[in-house]
Amino acid sequence: MGIIREKCFAPDCSIASSNIDLYDTPEKLFAFASSQGIPTVPLDVEKLANKMGIKIEYADFPNDLSGELIKDPATNHWVIYVNKNHHINRQRYTIAHEIAHFCQHRHLKYRFEDEIFFRGGESYDKEETEANNFASSILMPEQEFKTKVRSGIRKIEELAGIFKVSTLALRIRAKNLGMSGHGL
Repeated sequence: MGIIREKCFAPDCSIASSNIDLYDTPEKLFAFASSQGIPTVPLDVEKLANKMGIKIEYADFPNDLSGELIKDPATNHWVIYVNKNHHINRQRYTIAHEIAHFCQHRHLKYRFEDEIFFRGGESYDKEETEANNFASSILMPEQEFKTKVRSGIRKIEELAGIFKVSTLALRIRAKNLGMSGHGL
């Protein structure tokens, strides 16, 4: 693990850990964020993690490591470590991806180390594929995504800017929603 340089955490952990199981799908988690007044387009992933009781720390990792989700044995709390050297949109995606691991996989293990996401478009690891799909779904919810496209916003760069994701992540999400082409 890299040297921790910055921290982002407020002690507003309003969900009891036993209630987290209620947010095991992107739709449920997105609805929860909305109900808590957390901005959803673009999703404020730091506030969401905070409301879930997950600490976020920015670390000096090698470029090929996006982040980690680790259960701290000393405190029994979960911590997301994010590569502080990555672009802000990559950091947002990393946080969403680690939130996905927390929601879907935390009962399987206490540490998730994630290399760069989406570089090949697909992951052969089931947990990573599930976390990628979950993260994309909360960062670019289907209904909001389609509403933006129907409203006439069809340029990939413009849509990526609205959702604060990379153009590659946006293209993959569009493909998964059955859309294609250079514009949408």
